[in-house]
Amino acid sequence: MSVAVITGASGGIGRAFALQLRDLGVRDFRLVARNEASLRALAEELAVPCKILVADLATAEGIRAVREALEEEKPTVSWLVNAAGFGRFGAFDVLPEQTVEQMIELNVKALVLLTHMIVPYMERGGHIIEMGSGSCFTPLPHFNIYASSKAFVLHYTKALRYELAPYGVGATCFCPGWVKTPFLPGSMSVPDALVPKSMNPLLDPDEVVRGCLRAARRGKTMYVTNWYTKLQHLLFKILPDGILSRAWLGMLHKKPSETDKM
Repeated sequence: MSVAVITGASGGIGRAFALQLRDLGVRDFRLVARNEASLRALAEELAVPCKILVADLATAEGIRAVREALEEEKPTVSWLVNAAGFGRFGAFDVLPEQTVEQMIELNVKALVLLTHMIVPYMERGGHIIEMGSGSCFTPLPHFNIYASSKAFVLHYTKALRYELAPYGVGATCFCPGWVKTPFLPGSMSVPDALVPKSMNPLLDPDEVVRGCLRAARRGKTMYVTNWYTKLQHLLFKILPDGILSRAWLGMLHKKPSETDKM
């Protein structure tokens, strides 16, 4: 029986992918994340065969744990969903260096390494979903590292499709706007960072994942979510980066501290 491998499966978009792939007929999962309790709760909810792997993919140890599990089992994989990732708002002089390194390690390095190690196990007709972002289309000051990491993912996925074509495996870059998940409060947790004044409209994770899976099954290279994000994508194509970056800066402010709110 072929399996679906999902990273970042403990919550948010990764969890939504697991549940919807189950509804599409997948009956065997490999769930990867750091939070063991959340993975076990998801496995119980899926109510189909699952193996969980507790691993921090931003570390060499976490990558090695996945590699060793694959080499031992040699599964046949129908879906790979690289949903693990995180972002933090903050300029170069605000973000801690460790945070910058972890974003690059998880959003870029881990995604590429997991893809490369899992492709040899994938069956013809299988599909890879790489987690991009609506932020990947233009330079975004104060969200620079995250947005740049997702720009890498978009270009990587577009080129990967051609490399995978002889093997009958597809790849889709998933580029949502702001989705209602724990990602958002975490992204604004760095003190003194400038953050968006508003993140509306907030998208429903189940809805955007459903759309992404539909696009992937149709062989789409990229899936951009709702009309608002599609409009942004269009503007990113036709307007100079300087105009867009300055417009973005106008949407930012310093998040009030708890002391300020008192």
